This record gives sequence, C-alpha cells and structure tokens, in this order.
Amino acid sequence: MAPLAELASLLSHRADDLGAWSVTSDEVMRSLGVTPVDFWRALHAVAGRISFSDAIDGWTQDTVGDLVTVLEAVAGKGAEAELTGAGLFVPHDLGVELTEDLLSSARRFCAGHEIRGDELEAMIRYKRTVRGAVELYCGEYADLEALVERCAESFQIRKHLPEIAAATAARYLRRMFTCHMLSRDALLALLIHRLRLAAADRGFSDPEERPRGAHSAGGARGGGSTGGGGDTPRGTSYRRAWALRVMGLDESSCDADALRERYRAMMMRHHPDVDPAGLERCKDVNVAYSLLIAEAVAEG
Repeated sequence: MAPLAELASLLSHRADDLGAWSVTSDEVMRSLGVTPVDFWRALHAVAGRISFSDAIDGWTQDTVGDLVTVLEAVAGKGAEAELTGAGLFVPHDLGVELTEDLLSSARRFCAGHEIRGDELEAMIRYKRTVRGAVELYCGEYADLEALVERCAESFQIRKHLPEIAAATAARYLRRMFTCHMLSRDALLALLIHRLRLAAADRGFSDPEERPRGAHSAGGARGGGSTGGGGDTPRGTSYRRAWALRVMGLDESSCDADALRERYRAMMMRHHPDVDPAGLERCKDVNVAYSLLIAEAVAEG
C-alpha cells in the first residue's frame, strides 16, 4: 500500500461514528516512511501556513487542513486527493459547493414551509415584538442541524465517497457556523421575510418599521405594510439593492444561473482558506445570495 493510502486507511479505521479521529506526528512519520529529520525539516518549511503547536501534538479531524499542508510538503501533491477520496477532508472547491448546497436546501425549506399564522400571532403577543416572535418561530420550526445532516449525507452519496465523508462534511458545515461564515439568518432569510410579511398582514410591526406618525393600538400591533423600512416596499427594495451591490450584479444579469456562477466565483476567491481577510466579505455574500436566489428561482 502506498504511504499516503496507508495513512488514509489508518485514519479511516480510527474515526468514530461522528468522524472524530486523531493521529500523532510519529504515526504520520511511520506511515510515510520518512525520517524525523526530513519530516521536521519539511514541517518547518510550512510553519507559517499551519498552527505549529498543533503539529507538534499531532492532528485531529478539526485540523485536517494543516495535516494536508504538511503531507504535501513531505510526500507531494497527492495528499489532498488521497484524504478527500477517503472521505476525511473537504477541499476548498468542494467546500464552496457544499455550502451552496446547504443554502439551496434552506431556501427550499423556507419556500415550502406553511406559516402557522395563529401561532405566529400568539408568539408576537408573548414576545411583544415581531423580531422576537420571528426568532422564536424559527427556533421552533427550522431545524438547522437536520438540514446540515441531510445536506452532508447527500454530498457523500453524490460524490460516491465512503460513509465517513458525511460526518466530515457535517463537521465542515458546522465549522462554517462557528467561524461565522454562515449564520441562521443567512440560511433562513426567505422564511424570516415571509414571517415579517405575515405579521404585517395581521397588523403587527415593530416600532422602528412603522411609517412616521403611525401609532400602535397596543403591544406590537401597528401599521406594518407600507412606509419606512423593515418589510415595506422601500425596505425590500433597499435590501435587494444592497444584495446586488454585494454580488456585483445588476438587474439585467440577476438570473439564477448568473447568481450561482457569481456566488461560486466570489466564494472561491474570498473564502478565508484562501484569503484570511475575506471572512466579512463571505458573510455578506452568503446573505446576499440567499436573498437573491430565492427571488430568481421563483421568477424562473
């Protein structure tokens, strides 16, 4: 068995049901058949690209990116492909595709969910704000962990990868939330918009969303369908204009295919794995894409 394949096999057999594994530097050296001198010389050469202290203690599934960097320095460019094929690593291009899959799954959920208007109204009266009620409603009916799991399993099947790839993909997506590349609001943008419109249809809006001069009849109730910001026509137009600016598109080039192509290009360029300063840009891109793709697909 080739050295990289031997290491991939070791990690695959060591992984638990959640895809967790660990490996020491000594084990890596033995699997690759390299001397400590050659190993540490190669590791020092890439020390600026990895967490060097982690390398001394070994690696886990959460630092597999650093392991791939070290393996490529020691054993050549086949390391990424070997660990990807073993279902142990999600490279940058597949990570962008996986993230887009999750956004699409969330959009389908948001579009297909039947809003329970009576429950929403009860939540508004309980929380006394539309904002608070929307948050409560999403927490009750939007199971993001289930979306992540289904998306990861679909990814593993579509790419014809070993079963461990589903756990690896799920971990990758959870890391996107941890580092704030993804947020609940980005994934549920369409549902949040629909909920605020449903609240407005029932006469509820938060004070800052009411037209100037409008007065509440009590609680969160008050003119909610015209005027200022929020989910008013003006607010919707403002959000769309902002999203188009973020994506670098105009109305004439905002169909679903153009949006998907632009999203992939921007995420490939600005993802923090490629551009350490790109985190904030990627956050905006994910939110803007979520807002625009829902409308584009509906119109298409």
